[in-house]
Amino acid sequence: MNCCTIENCTKPIKAKDLCAMHHQRLLRHGDPHMVRPRRVKKFSECKWVNCTKIAMTKGYCSKHYYIHRAAKPSQVNAT
Repeated sequence: MNCCTIENCTKPIKAKDLCAMHHQRLLRHGDPHMVRPRRVKKFSECKWVNCTKIAMTKGYCSKHYYIHRAAKPSQVNAT
């Protein structure tokens, strides 16, 4: 079985003489050597008044996000 053509990579070839990881990098970034750093998740408190829980979605904790989402009127096009 042939190996990836990238130096020090011993994974099997998927396409274009590259392993799956390097082929995906080529498709996404145009360069199989491109390595992007992972994003660091920033923690913040819930935007709800007097709530000190960690925000999960759109600035709200899971409990208050559900309340916020359920309280919004549905936006249906009436035609």
